[in-house]
Amino acid sequence: VLSAPWRVATRGKVGAMGKPRCLLIGGQFTGTFCARDLKKRFYVTVVDAKEYFEYTPGVLRAYVKPCHLDALTFTLQPVLERSMGVKFIWGEVKKLNGEEKYAEIKPIFASTCDKVSFDYCIICSGCNFGPFKPMGESLWFPTVHEEARKISDWPHIDERFIEGRRRHILEEYHKLHDLNKKKATVLIV
Repeated sequence: VLSAPWRVATRGKVGAMGKPRCLLIGGQFTGTFCARDLKKRFYVTVVDAKEYFEYTPGVLRAYVKPCHLDALTFTLQPVLERSMGVKFIWGEVKKLNGEEKYAEIKPIFASTCDKVSFDYCIICSGCNFGPFKPMGESLWFPTVHEEARKISDWPHIDERFIEGRRRHILEEYHKLHDLNKKKATVLIV
């Protein structure tokens, strides 16, 4: 349950601390950098569908050396809330209403959405590069959104959790390991 300053408020009012409210959708590179830079002048909330940050450019190495994932990831909540001093919501934005300045967010362990108001909103959600899948699914990025997970090639893995991502990487590592045992040839495009 979100505290009062984060519920829908009368339009034009500022947050409880006298600063405008800024909602950042996405807690990866751009979202965390924006949170750090904006926190002095705004009451900042970061929402991400994953519980963790992942340095995606290095993830391919984790498929051949799974322990490398630890060097590429960290849990967002302690870094954003304790170290940076901003609010973190682990959940998925289901609707964004720019005219009325609110987002409907489904927290990870909730069955319904909360309305979160803002004065400013920055979308820092990145993208997916899987051109052969309808939702852009690929090994490069974790599959985290509710609708994408329904049609995922990996429905048994919940990559919203860091342990789900780890499990997926281990499964792919074992596939590569088995191919290597067979001295198979792999084409990487």
